[in-house]
Amino acid sequence: MRAIQRFGKQLQRLRTNRSLTQEQLAVTAGLSRTFLTRLELGQHDPSLSTLVRLAKALRISVTELLGESVSASQWWQVGEDRFATREEAEDYARTMSEMFIVRFQNKPGGPARRLFPVRETNETK
Repeated sequence: MRAIQRFGKQLQRLRTNRSLTQEQLAVTAGLSRTFLTRLELGQHDPSLSTLVRLAKALRISVTELLGESVSASQWWQVGEDRFATREEAEDYARTMSEMFIVRFQNKPGGPARRLFPVRETNETK
């Protein structure tokens, strides 16, 4: 699979994990829905400004949008499922009606674990 196709799959996964339609993400990011479709299908290379817009709309870093872990020394977990960011873990936890997520950090003596409450979303405030 080419890099642009992997990016498209990653973008689609991030969008659907947040229960967003292509139209919703496109509007939030200031893009057209057809352009977003072409990105998800791996038919178009995104510019840096497009990557930044998408990352902001999804509330993640460009690094995470590209599918790279920001830090292998820290991860978030809901049950047995691991996530690179707190936002991804919280989004998943909400779908599972979980109230807490766990942050793990690698320490010299082994992983340190800390429990965090799932924050409210803008829609529920």
